[in-house]
Amino acid sequence: MGENPSKKSRVSDSIKLSICIPTLNRARFLAETLENVISQANENIEIVIVDGASTDNTADVVQKFKQKFKNIHYHRGEKNYGVNRDMARTIELAQGKYCWLLSDDDLLKPGAIDRMLEEITSECEIYLCNITACSLFMNPYKDVFWLSMQVDDCIFQLHNKNEFIQYCNKANSIGALFSYMSALVICREAWNKTGFHYEFEDTAYALASSLFTFVKGRCRLKYIRSSLVLWRNDNESFQNEGGLVKRFLLDFNGYLKLADKYFTDDKDVRNAFLEVMTREHPWYTIIHVASFINDVYSWAEFKDKLLLFRYNSKMVELYYLLGRCKPLVKAAVMIKRRLARSGIFLIHKK
Repeated sequence: MGENPSKKSRVSDSIKLSICIPTLNRARFLAETLENVISQANENIEIVIVDGASTDNTADVVQKFKQKFKNIHYHRGEKNYGVNRDMARTIELAQGKYCWLLSDDDLLKPGAIDRMLEEITSECEIYLCNITACSLFMNPYKDVFWLSMQVDDCIFQLHNKNEFIQYCNKANSIGALFSYMSALVICREAWNKTGFHYEFEDTAYALASSLFTFVKGRCRLKYIRSSLVLWRNDNESFQNEGGLVKRFLLDFNGYLKLADKYFTDDKDVRNAFLEVMTREHPWYTIIHVASFINDVYSWAEFKDKLLLFRYNSKMVELYYLLGRCKPLVKAAVMIKRRLARSGIFLIHKK
């Protein structure tokens, strides 16, 4: 049974940072994550877990770790409401001034919590750190930088038009636009002013929508160049090739919806925002996707999405033609994956 969220006895001014973990049927990964977080935690830290009605032994795993660390607060839902709602629920139940949103299969690097406790003294609304991509067994193989490699630690005033455009122009990935939760630490007071956006519940970007509400008001983002998170990259739900087109459309449709909600009043801002997608999904990934689109009507729909994100129209036609060379594309993808694992390519993925 989860705890009664109406109880106020656990409220403490000493909690500075809440580690917020939504989970569902990942007991074996959650155990590793909790062990990792507890090894760094102190009395200023709490761990808030919202379980979307897991059918595995998640509750037993959490109970075991509660014996090691008293500031674990576990809430099991009556049914699975989805990761977006569960993530928002962790923030609602948290007591810390700041919330670190952590996937149930990711890990924090040694010293990450101490570093973040130091960072949040600057009282920005959002902190964004970089991450390290790992295999399924958490063997690191590449650091992932959300912004240009030339950008060092700095604060961006994202509510300022020019700084927001500058920030988008420096972005390598939509990870810079709040697509990857484990890299984000947010001010709970700022979150409580906007809360969960139900209109984005059917996308993967309800969190991003809430955070872009910050941008429309007051939003200081501290970019932390260091990698503080180990990302279990090989545990994604879209790993099979049949889900590749779906994976891309999830990004395209989600960020078009964000652009339509937040960036319709200024063409320059909207264009800078949308163009980040061309760096998230560069030319070679578009060719890979094109190789799985086998009819002209589906391609025409996909092409229209690309053009909205300001991909070059002539190059898009070339990507489709190259995608017809399926054996060549398949071989190129295999080579790229091997090179990525060897650390030769910089990865720009969520």
